[in-house]
Amino acid sequence: MIERLFGPSSLPAELKAGLDVESARQKTIAARVAGALDASAHDGFAATLRAQGAPGAAPPEDLQKDMAELADVQLRFEADARLLHDAYGRLRTAMKSNG
Repeated sequence: MIERLFGPSSLPAELKAGLDVESARQKTIAARVAGALDASAHDGFAATLRAQGAPGAAPPEDLQKDMAELADVQLRFEADARLLHDAYGRLRTAMKSNG
């Protein structure tokens, strides 16, 4: 019984794992965005534009795509956090009513 409530295959454990995954994705995307912004700020905007137009230059980071993905990750994280909060609330209620 306890294993089903608190074990690795329980709903709270799976939601916590989801929070960990979304947190790692957020850090990865944020690092990419920060690196792209730092490069453009450090070298100057005009130099960055020239480098992007140069033949053989690396393709520019797609900041719009990264920012949209970051917003998606944030929404997923908040949804997982709310579901986890609700799951713990149901457990508290069950323990109070039976204890």
